[in-house]
Amino acid sequence: MNDLDARLKAARARQNEGKSDGRGPALPAERGAGAGYRVAVELIGGMLFGAGLGWWLDQELGTKPWLMVLLFLLGAAGGLLNAYRAMTQADRSEQDKDRPQGPGGDGRKKD
Repeated sequence: MNDLDARLKAARARQNEGKSDGRGPALPAERGAGAGYRVAVELIGGMLFGAGLGWWLDQELGTKPWLMVLLFLLGAAGGLLNAYRAMTQADRSEQDKDRPQGPGGDGRKKD
């Protein structure tokens, strides 16, 4: 039975080799895909929210289609801004990982 357990563990290790299982660091492709999905959700969510709110307000106020168009554009701008913030935050954290950690602290220059 122990031999079977050892063989199963070895097979699982070979199968998961090079993959991120949530316990270790993610592969660069996985990080990139996650960032891409986040950007897509930010953009689409902003546009849909703006268009939906604009449509509802147009129904209530009788201003078809002006508020929907205006709020769609504002939602798209907000989605772009959120996507930009997400990407700069991801870039900043990636640069922090690459920064050497020396004995003098965190590796940042002191002015």
